[in-house]
Amino acid sequence: MKIVHQVNCNNAPKNKTVTKVTEAILKRDQDVVNEYYLNQFDSLTYPELNNIDEITIVSAMSHGKSASSLCEYYNQNKKKYIGMFFEFNTFKAQKFKEIIIIHNE
Repeated sequence: MKIVHQVNCNNAPKNKTVTKVTEAILKRDQDVVNEYYLNQFDSLTYPELNNIDEITIVSAMSHGKSASSLCEYYNQNKKKYIGMFFEFNTFKAQKFKEIIIIHNE
């Protein structure tokens, strides 16, 4: 599965982290998720993305302790979305204490 980035977060380190973790979740990269998520990889419920060729990370943003990302892809010629909501451990932290994944199937 190819991950396309529409976001530009070169000047925002926390947004970079959001993008990196979003991609790791989509790819189910346990090492990266565990590096940034205090509750670890196995505590998340992952969307089923079988037979998906490409997903675009449309946005990744943070403000204070909150962050979110939006991803889109096509399945059977219908646009689908995955939203991720993050809560940093502290205002200056680079680790998340909460991640919520919402997927419209």
